[in-house]
Amino acid sequence: MDEIFFDKINATNVSKLAEICGFERTGDGDFQISGVATLKNASPSDLSFFSNKKYLADLKNTSAGAVILTKDNVPNLPEGVAGLVYPNAAIGYAKALEVLCPKDKQESLICATAVIHESAEIGASCRIGEHVVIEENVKIGDDTVIGHNSVIGKGCRIGSGGRIGSNVTITHCIAGNNVLINSGARIGESGFGIIPTGKEMVYVRQLGRVIIGNRVRIGANTTVDRGSLEDTVIGNDTVIDNLVQIAHNVSIGERSILVAQVGIAGSTRVGNDVVLAGQTGVAGHLEIGNGAIAAAKSGIASGVEAGKIVGGIPAVDVNIWRRQAAFLKMSVTGKRKK
Repeated sequence: MDEIFFDKINATNVSKLAEICGFERTGDGDFQISGVATLKNASPSDLSFFSNKKYLADLKNTSAGAVILTKDNVPNLPEGVAGLVYPNAAIGYAKALEVLCPKDKQESLICATAVIHESAEIGASCRIGEHVVIEENVKIGDDTVIGHNSVIGKGCRIGSGGRIGSNVTITHCIAGNNVLINSGARIGESGFGIIPTGKEMVYVRQLGRVIIGNRVRIGANTTVDRGSLEDTVIGNDTVIDNLVQIAHNVSIGERSILVAQVGIAGSTRVGNDVVLAGQTGVAGHLEIGNGAIAAAKSGIASGVEAGKIVGGIPAVDVNIWRRQAAFLKMSVTGKRKK
């Protein structure tokens, strides 16, 4: 952790950390954790974690003072290294960081260069950066940060605890609490309402909004278009990576994950707990059921049933896709898989 960018961690005893996070300890020793590091780079005063079998050799040879891991991996710990057992090591590590990492120091400040309309309502303990523009009738909840050069358009609502990065534009949007929108994102721009006539392009006014739930995370340089008549909706706890395009009238449920460079065409409905891996493209006016998963670079041209895993272009059941790939390889190389 580079202390130019990150504050020193809150030094905490292993026993105390285990108590707070609900870890089961192995070994009798106790010490004060003063850092976090990878298994390979950790020192005896550091905490690390093991969640990927590719790093088993690093676990067996680590010099870390304590490692968060699952119970079945405890036998692989070197002698003298404390184990902090948790059913999911990566989640356990995330819980530990909430204890060890100092909370962001949020000072209430509105920079002198910010332009805020007199009708706008700014909550308590907000931080408004340089050259921010906040237009009329905007309402911003308490403890919200808006980064430099960002623009919040007329009538927008942003709940409490929001974190809006620099160079973000938000229009026609109602956002919930604890929303994170990273730098360069564009929320509420007009959708692709174009009708070609053969002589000219007719533009259809986009009259909807973007509705963002609570605890949604939107990555850098991602675009979420407002609806044409219906709203574009993003449900609670959904995570959207960088460079994603969400078109007008799209509805995304709760706890879904959209990885980098996903594109969703207009009026498609995405359910809860859906995963769209990197560079997946989704055609318009489709239904993707709850819990569906699309492999990277999938081209989804028809609806996907709940719980189904698909892959390929066009996307098909993952088992069919794998057989297609194996057949193509065999037809080119002439070699069957042994």
